[in-house]
Amino acid sequence: MTTKTRKNIVSAIITLAILGLAFMISGKLADMKKSTVGGKPKVKERRVVSVQQYSPTEASNTISLDGRLLAHDRVSITSKVQGVMQPTGTRLREGMYIKEGALLFDLDNTEAQYQLKAQMSALMTSITQMMPDLKFDYPASFEQWQRYLTDFDINGRLAALPEPATEQERYFVAGRNIYNQYYNIKGTATRLADYKIYAPFSGVVTGVNVTPGALVSPGQALASMINTSTYEMKAPVPLSTLQYVKVGDKVSVTSDDLERSWQGRVVRIGTLIDEATQNVPLYISVSGRGLKDGMYLRGELSGSTLADVYVLPRSVLTSPTTVFVVEDSTIVSKVVEPVKRSDDGVLLRGLTPDDLVVSGSKAGLIEGQKVSY
Repeated sequence: MTTKTRKNIVSAIITLAILGLAFMISGKLADMKKSTVGGKPKVKERRVVSVQQYSPTEASNTISLDGRLLAHDRVSITSKVQGVMQPTGTRLREGMYIKEGALLFDLDNTEAQYQLKAQMSALMTSITQMMPDLKFDYPASFEQWQRYLTDFDINGRLAALPEPATEQERYFVAGRNIYNQYYNIKGTATRLADYKIYAPFSGVVTGVNVTPGALVSPGQALASMINTSTYEMKAPVPLSTLQYVKVGDKVSVTSDDLERSWQGRVVRIGTLIDEATQNVPLYISVSGRGLKDGMYLRGELSGSTLADVYVLPRSVLTSPTTVFVVEDSTIVSKVVEPVKRSDDGVLLRGLTPDDLVVSGSKAGLIEGQKVSY
């Protein structure tokens, strides 16, 4: 046997041995494999969630407010006439409390008084010159005009002119310029009263611009005052809460600095909306001792009662307008209508007493997911 023949025989024996070993290993692996056909299916466990049912109720509607007080009445006192300021016996100072009707300013009216007397004298002269013609043309009215002329007092109050008996007599008197002079005198007498300026209401002087001896011109600002008996607080509120507010609603306001409270009421509701904040101003009338112009106050307004609302914690909401409920063991996203939000929770509509609202953790929950509760 040649060497080449022996090598071929050895190679064939080794190849057969390897194939046999491979078949043996393959059989053992086949025996180890178990069939799953007809076996029990694997059951996936459902997530357990916490649910809660809520009942509709009536809820008080307290609206929080804040704002600054401003005096309800504030006025800038100006002069209507010209004159030199005279002492009044009381020197006005900023911050002084003045009662209604008190004399604030007294302007020198000497020139105006002389002008009034001159006009009175001119009227008396005109009537005197008219009397001879009046006696001849309208003798029936002569006596009453004679009596008027006799009682005429240049230094006194101008009495009303006698009433003419006929239209012809009225034209006759008007032609003598009597009516024109009469009403000029009435206007001068009215302006004469403007030389004394009185407080229009009881309040505090907030500014004084002139002192005795100063020459005052018409239209010049003399002082400013505020009425301290009644104040207004301007408080912005969200547009969404405006439907629960009406004129006349009572408001309780407090001062954090003074630790005091007062009662007020809504007197006006603004119509202009702040574009940046979407707030509408409320105007609240407040009065009482201790109030000051410019004071910052907080308040609570008791709005109309909210009926048939559900009170839920904020954590229950999955979005500003949705909650998760369980229907037939399935998570469903339900749309609700928030009515009001507060520090304690949210008041809303859109639920029913039978709704199972998911109240626990909602992390990982999705709509359509099967759950247990």
